[in-house]
Amino acid sequence: MAPYGQYHLLVSLLCSLLQLHPTLGFQTIPVTLARVKSSSTQTISLHPSSKSYSHRNKMGALFSTQSISETTKSEYTNKSILLTGASRGLGRSLARALSYCNPSLLILSGRDEKALEQVKIECLHIQNSAGNNNGMRVECIPADLASKSSVEELATKSLQLSHIDVLINNGGISSRSSFVETKLEVDELLMQVNFFSGVALAKRVVPGMIASNGGRIVWISSVQGKVGTPFRTSYAASKFAVQGYTEALRSELASSNISVHVVSPGYIRTNLSLSAVMGDGGGYGKMDDTTANGADPDEVANEILTSIAQNKTDFVVAATFSAKAALLLKFLAPGFLEKQLVKRFEKGKVEMKKES
Repeated sequence: MAPYGQYHLLVSLLCSLLQLHPTLGFQTIPVTLARVKSSSTQTISLHPSSKSYSHRNKMGALFSTQSISETTKSEYTNKSILLTGASRGLGRSLARALSYCNPSLLILSGRDEKALEQVKIECLHIQNSAGNNNGMRVECIPADLASKSSVEELATKSLQLSHIDVLINNGGISSRSSFVETKLEVDELLMQVNFFSGVALAKRVVPGMIASNGGRIVWISSVQGKVGTPFRTSYAASKFAVQGYTEALRSELASSNISVHVVSPGYIRTNLSLSAVMGDGGGYGKMDDTTANGADPDEVANEILTSIAQNKTDFVVAATFSAKAALLLKFLAPGFLEKQLVKRFEKGKVEMKKES
């Protein structure tokens, strides 16, 4: 078969499969018009079949390390690591996985100080249970990535403890609203939390990495930083910014022996949708089915650390077949992909009207 014929057959097959899979791998959950008001006494009702991940995965559960090889562990041994978004979800899983890798210092950051302290207890318990005696220190530094001053304070306190060998920008927030319903302040919030906070931390820790001739910068992005989907304009913008920034930064820091990694996960079983922001700044407060049925964060954490240790610099994890197909179609048949996304948006609008 001629190359053009093979190309045409591949595109036709992918298009047929995606037409049979209505979610396109990036299911656009209709945004309810009801706003969730923030209150310290309010109880947010979750989807009946979708309790929060932190509720289902009890804090005392031990982490499985069957897929963490000794080679992978050695890449983090005796390293000073700063991890944001460490209080729950993927960040918690990364912290626990790193505890098996014998870092000299693990700095955990997040907004929830109580949750951070619990993760610290887990990390120390894991290391003791694994029989590691390298004296790993675990420090908690609460910080709000939405606040520039808080991010600067996080950097200052971290560098007072040690130079940083590995920076993992994991903290982030999602959004759920159409473009016309999204206030500019929400766009700015997501850019600050998902992008500018990581930039600020990198600018503070990279000089030390250069001085010590080595280091790693890891940014947890999203598949939606590669393919933008309806009702996610703010989120996609922040993640596309991460994608472009890391690509440019990687070439600048290579000669200093500093590797820059960007990880693009699909859906992971965390509380990301619960903490998502609506267009007016209110809370979404729902567990999306796609998130509830997403990949296990412990397994994703294992894969991320392993891939980084293998020096993979730009990779996708926890992506469904249709998500991978959509990424391929973006290059092979962008027109078809665009039409499917338009259909998703129109369907979402109809569903929103029904809910209102």
